[in-house]
Amino acid sequence: MLSRMMDDYIALRHASGFKCVDVEKQLRSYIRFTHEQGHSDEHLCAAMVIEWAKLGRSPRTRYRRFRTISMFADYLRVEDERHDPMPLDAFPAVHSQRCPPRIFSPVEMARVLSVTDTLVPVISIRPLMYRTLFGLLFATGMRISEALHLRLEDVQPDGLMIHKTKFGKSRQLPMHPSTAAELEKYLLIRRNLPAESDQLFLSWRWYRPMGVATVRRTFQVLCDRAGIHGSGGRRKPRLHDLRHSFAVHALVRCQAERDGVNRHMLALSTYLGHVSISSTYWYLEQTPELLRGIADACEPQLPEGLQ
Repeated sequence: MLSRMMDDYIALRHASGFKCVDVEKQLRSYIRFTHEQGHSDEHLCAAMVIEWAKLGRSPRTRYRRFRTISMFADYLRVEDERHDPMPLDAFPAVHSQRCPPRIFSPVEMARVLSVTDTLVPVISIRPLMYRTLFGLLFATGMRISEALHLRLEDVQPDGLMIHKTKFGKSRQLPMHPSTAAELEKYLLIRRNLPAESDQLFLSWRWYRPMGVATVRRTFQVLCDRAGIHGSGGRRKPRLHDLRHSFAVHALVRCQAERDGVNRHMLALSTYLGHVSISSTYWYLEQTPELLRGIADACEPQLPEGLQ
């Protein structure tokens, strides 16, 4: 019974644009637990949910497990109040501190791209492939998963067509002429590879799709060779820092006044493929130059006693 209702719940969330990989995994784990305990799966039982959530290894994991089932319970209780409401104070919320990203300057990124020539074998497509891939991430703000799912046909005269997005919504990414020119240099070689796959970026050894872990390791090796380290609590830069860097540089270039920020923020949110503009506003925290510009622009308008 709960299994069927869970399938309906997951299908609804998928239709709303959520991938729900972790949510589905946790829900199935809970249902297996109820079966192992010999408990009826007709309705959600708060006591059973709490016992299952306690199996988490850390306070954060236990809170997330309980929160997942609580949201499922809210969904079920809309039509059937025989499902137990989840006690809000069963597990205290655990909020992890978000480490600031490593914002790459154009000069630093040029250093990283320059050391791609050190990758072996030098006569393979590997150095050019990574140079193109990392340069594209920095120039467009794409997610690495989106870049690795690109196919040759997705490179169009008007830009890149992104199909495999985080929230299942396709979008087109216009490219600066210089970025398009660099990509074309790579395409001249990529199109002549004896590869069965039509994916844009392939492993140099077998011409097969690459995994994120391999790309991540290579990126960190290149950063180390370029003398670039992480920030905050992270010793090494992350691939996702290139996306953060693109967003921050885009905001720095916008007009330092409220209307200018709002216009650029909406465009940037669409370009990045954010499901909510609130996700894009987070980048203001990482853009002190823009915040200072906004403050300077607003200061003359404040009452004298507040300046």
